[in-house]
Amino acid sequence: MEKLKTLEFYVTPDGSVYYKEPGKESRRLTKFNTDIIDFVNNRVKKYWPECYSTLSLLYKRDAFRIADRFIRCNFGEHDYLSQDLDNGVMHFEEVRCPLRGICEHEGVICKPKSMIKLSKCEREIADLYLEGLTFTNIAERLGKNAQTVKVQLRRIKEKCGVKHCRDIIRVLRLKTY
Repeated sequence: MEKLKTLEFYVTPDGSVYYKEPGKESRRLTKFNTDIIDFVNNRVKKYWPECYSTLSLLYKRDAFRIADRFIRCNFGEHDYLSQDLDNGVMHFEEVRCPLRGICEHEGVICKPKSMIKLSKCEREIADLYLEGLTFTNIAERLGKNAQTVKVQLRRIKEKCGVKHCRDIIRVLRLKTY
């Protein structure tokens, strides 16, 4: 499946989910937007399996309702800081919700936890990278060859499904790995 380029999602006061592509008019998300629905559902299934399982049970595997709920809970604010979907990378938002702090699905559907399978060494490098260290700084701290760290960062990038190392930070900051 092709990665969606850039989208901003938001929820209107009447509860409808809309999306906006740069340079285009906002459009309401419907069951006919199969490219968006399939992309969101495949991404959720791959990176947040517990979330997908919970949504599947709640919505009896209705693909549109699963994607709609995931978007509402994680991208519903209309902001101008970053696109919610940017070259296939999802940028989660703190969505205002009256159930924040008491919802039984918080941490599952809203702000879901993920399971990205990183080796012990990759986890160590990812943690240092998330602290802001460069691959040369990480290599010095761990006593490794800089090229080795670079290769391990490339593997982490592949496992996170991103093209650029800077996107590792965006993806891993919300995930347990």
